[in-house]
Amino acid sequence: MASPFAVRSFRFQWPADLVTSWAFEMEALILGWYILSVTGSVQQLVIVGALVWLGSLFSPFFGIVGDRIGHRTLLCATRAVYAALAAVLTALTFSDALAPWHVFVIAGLGGLLRPSDNVMRHVLVGQTMPPGMLLRALGISRTTTDMARVVGALTGAGGVALVGMGPAYAAVTAMYVAAFLLSLGVAGAPPAPEKKAHPLADLREAFEYVWRKPDLLGPFTLAFLVNLLAYPFVLGLLPYVAKEVFAAGQAGLGYLAAAFWSGALA
Repeated sequence: MASPFAVRSFRFQWPADLVTSWAFEMEALILGWYILSVTGSVQQLVIVGALVWLGSLFSPFFGIVGDRIGHRTLLCATRAVYAALAAVLTALTFSDALAPWHVFVIAGLGGLLRPSDNVMRHVLVGQTMPPGMLLRALGISRTTTDMARVVGALTGAGGVALVGMGPAYAAVTAMYVAAFLLSLGVAGAPPAPEKKAHPLADLREAFEYVWRKPDLLGPFTLAFLVNLLAYPFVLGLLPYVAKEVFAAGQAGLGYLAAAFWSGALA
């Protein structure tokens, strides 16, 4: 199981992905609880949850950009942006100037980039791993997301309850900075030769390829339905359930979120 760590690039990528996922989970719970506490509006809560995944609509275009400039370069750039946005929100929190509209703007900007992060992780594993280690490396890489969801849920909600939103968000910022620095050690394939085809033509070619392959079209359709009908309810409304239904407080929110992902980790 540990053999993928013999590859130097993976020794940098795995902890970089772990702290990024950890920061994602902490950030989502911190912002969701803040919006619900300040506004009392479930509609605004789910808007924040939706903004975090706004970039899923544009993920194919990030793939095109990665093909041209290199996925490692794109990954490092997006993680630098995460750190900058988190630093801005930390400064607003410590200065007592934070308002709900700041959260909407920052969540929207970060949400444009966030959904492409997981895709770029898997692409880089595929580019840097010998074929015999690929499946093991992908399995270990997947644990970064599930492990961070369990630990990040507990530290995100519990951290705010223990030390307050400012210090908790400062920790999120430090994690994004660490993720960026670690990502610089990840190897990457050289950028693909410049193509004369228009990016939209590349995108159409990809869709047509999936459409002609039933073994790909099935998983794509299932993933679309799960993301459309299941994840929004769990991820977007969990702070409301913890606060209004169970009266569990911030620590209870952390336990609920961690319990949801513990099965995936196992």
